[in-house]
Amino acid sequence: MEIIIEGCLKNDRKCQREFYEYCFPIMMRICKRYTDNEDEAVESMNASFLKILKKLDTLHDVETIHGWIKQITVNTSIDFYRSKKRYLEKTRLTLDNEHSTIGHYQGSHDFTESRMDSVHIFAMIQQLPTTTREVLNLFAIDGYSHREVADMLQISEESSRWHLHRARKLMAEKLEKQHETIKATS
Repeated sequence: MEIIIEGCLKNDRKCQREFYEYCFPIMMRICKRYTDNEDEAVESMNASFLKILKKLDTLHDVETIHGWIKQITVNTSIDFYRSKKRYLEKTRLTLDNEHSTIGHYQGSHDFTESRMDSVHIFAMIQQLPTTTREVLNLFAIDGYSHREVADMLQISEESSRWHLHRARKLMAEKLEKQHETIKATS
């Protein structure tokens, strides 16, 4: 890997191609979680890769490259989300009602214990409203605190908690519906 990185620093196209092929699966998994569709994921991933190439000289330890790539990709995906959100806010004339308060949901279904495969769960997560999905990804999957999520998404900590609560509620409802469908066909 060190030879490839040195080649990338010298703008060697072959090394850059090999490095891209190494980074692609890492970045694409992350970008798909933070975007609405495949095209946006590819756009976010390409922006991430350009940042990685530009910052490659700041990588101090090749052993940490996987985490380093992941961190840059998450940050770039969040930037992509913010720019998309600002664009939508400028073009939208009505207020988004996602920040309205709701009562506490007392669902009994824990979606982490579901026997569904990860592809189905991923598809369900992709159907969540954008901010709710972003909070779920950052908090539950990437392990950020509510304060960090709030800072990254430029929302309040209370909103971060609300969106996580909403994500859990919506996922529980989706899983319950899926479970009922499976029971009905059995």
